Amino acid sequence: MRLQAAFFYDVKLQFRHGFYYAYLIISTIYIMVLHALPQEFRQTADIILTFSDPGVLGFFFVGGLVLLEKGQNIHDNLFVTPYKPEEYILSKTLSLTALSILTCSVIHLSTFGFHTNLFLYLLGVAMTSFFFTLIGMGLSARCKTINQFFIKSMLYTSILILPLLETIGLWNSPLFYILPAKGSLLLIRSAFTNLSLGELTYAVISLAVWCVVAYFWTRNSIRRYIILKIGGGQN
Repeated sequence: MRLQAAFFYDVKLQFRHGFYYAYLIISTIYIMVLHALPQEFRQTADIILTFSDPGVLGFFFVGGLVLLEKGQNIHDNLFVTPYKPEEYILSKTLSLTALSILTCSVIHLSTFGFHTNLFLYLLGVAMTSFFFTLIGMGLSARCKTINQFFIKSMLYTSILILPLLETIGLWNSPLFYILPAKGSLLLIRSAFTNLSLGELTYAVISLAVWCVVAYFWTRNSIRRYIILKIGGGQN
């Protein structure tokens, strides 16, 4: 019940800070861009925009939220209650993931309509958002200022999104299979191209493993750089 309450609180908080309005504006721009593009470029553009929406935006939005809460000393009171860091992490991650699924659905369906691979496409959106939001949260917990967060995030994101170079035809490398973005882009691309069983298995397992790694890294970051610094102890 605590997680459910925290989830709805975070949704209200995101409304209050204008996240939904920002996504509405961004979604409208994306839809206009996609409809303005020639047919032969529209699918590739949709893959790139879909990846950037749950990935990059979720990463930075959650980073801003955590740093805002740190600046307002919200954590000082929050983590002396029975509220667990795991609930804090999941409520923020799931609420932003839900927002990403909603906006990507609107953008994609308004441009391409319904299709048989919609489930895999949305699975890619959800897992991508979940992973990048966790990374953004863990990184922001380790930063003291927004400038420090942006500087460090440039290094993190520049490595994590390297498989995008393959999508736009600039660089192919088997090393991309190590990175979570490869699995993300495969699942998102399934909206237009059927995946083989091997590709589907790889994409889901790869993203699942990366999400688990990101979760434990983020939990450690929250405990070490927020909870222990305010004397919250080991929850």
